[in-house]
Amino acid sequence: MRNGTVVVLGIVGILVLIALVGGCSVIGTYNQEVSLRATIEQKQTDNKNEMDNMKKKICQVAQVSEKAMESLKDIVCGYAEARKGGENPNLIMNWIKESVPNVDTSTFNNLQNIIAGSRDAFTMRQKELLDLKREHDKLLRSFPSNVILSMFGRKPIDVTIVTSTKTEEAFKTGRDDETDVFQKK
Repeated sequence: MRNGTVVVLGIVGILVLIALVGGCSVIGTYNQEVSLRATIEQKQTDNKNEMDNMKKKICQVAQVSEKAMESLKDIVCGYAEARKGGENPNLIMNWIKESVPNVDTSTFNNLQNIIAGSRDAFTMRQKELLDLKREHDKLLRSFPSNVILSMFGRKPIDVTIVTSTKTEEAFKTGRDDETDVFQKK
């Protein structure tokens, strides 16, 4: 073979190798973005499911607590009614001396634990979603992946973070003066 042919074959080989490496890089970057996008979309759906579960759990346990309170009220009222007078007006004094039924607060403590635990778990899920979005946005902005992904028209993903109206207002105004936990409206 002649020297010119060897040089041309060498250059073609190097160009093919560069194209192969470049193509693998493009495919890898695209696949990474697709994977992150799918994870974020799934996480968003999963957060809806978790919020629905949290609300139902709190609501249903609160209903049990409410029913327990009604039952306790009936017991205490019946206990007092049976001793309020009739033939012996001193019965009320005996009732005060007797031990009033012990109030079992375990259902209320359970409700508090469910509320706190569920809210904390949901907050962690929201943070995970934000972390995934941060990784996706970083991939879209960093070189050379930003060039590669812009060729495919890939855009940032909008995620929904659930907050309260009061929180949104506090961030708009820069103030959060509410300190009364049991504020009545």
